[in-house]
Amino acid sequence: MQYLSQLTPAEVYILTDENATHREYLKITFIDLLFKQVLKTFEVERQPHISHKVRIYTYVTSGPNFKNYNFKNHEKFFLDTFRQDDSIEILFRNLVKIGYQKSRTLAVFKNELIKTPILQKCFSQNILQKIFYRYRLTEYGKELKRKVEKEIQSLNSKFTSLDTIDNQEALALIKVIGGNIFLLEYITYDLLDQIDSDLVKQMNRKETNSNGSGCSGCGWNFDSYSSNFDSGCSSSSGSGGGSGCSACGGCGGGCGGCGGCG
Repeated sequence: MQYLSQLTPAEVYILTDENATHREYLKITFIDLLFKQVLKTFEVERQPHISHKVRIYTYVTSGPNFKNYNFKNHEKFFLDTFRQDDSIEILFRNLVKIGYQKSRTLAVFKNELIKTPILQKCFSQNILQKIFYRYRLTEYGKELKRKVEKEIQSLNSKFTSLDTIDNQEALALIKVIGGNIFLLEYITYDLLDQIDSDLVKQMNRKETNSNGSGCSGCGWNFDSYSSNFDSGCSSSSGSGGGSGCSACGGCGGGCGGCGGCG
């Protein structure tokens, strides 16, 4: 998988899927950052009042690979906040809003995306196209598109149904192509939840080797992430270009400062 192992899911989208939405670009970028352990999540139980039910809130903070990760233009919409303070803890839905608001529109997101080093030769822009966030696929880009689509087709041929996918194969594939696994026809967020136990073991083992702490309490629930992301994106639609933090008096302090605004 020469190309799928180098490209982020968003880079694959812009080459192969003209109909991908702003939300789809943001969601697959965020989950890819979780796969790479650039970001990580944790849960906090809160009971605002004794008469209220205990609620679980999901927070996002920098992962073990954050400091050494060379992030790309389109990933900055999620990562810039952590560059200012990599110890910050942000409510999941607020980080979704931040990413959505900072990227503003699909056109703006794509305009940043085509500036990534691996895509620079794939697209060209004249003066008017730069003004209106438009671009044209070059011959180099068309050839790369064909090669990427060929790799995707090859994997789709190998995994022809859910019955042909087992845990170890999926884990091995994730190690090579990361979040691009979701671009395959029969791979879904729900399917990865089904292999969650094996995936967690692999992630925990890797994190333990990285910083000696393991990942206790860091559950992986991709179907939940997908649903929460869609919910966060929907609630931020139509918002202005703010930070996404105003709803809870700022994102700083994470667990202590957000009051469980969920």
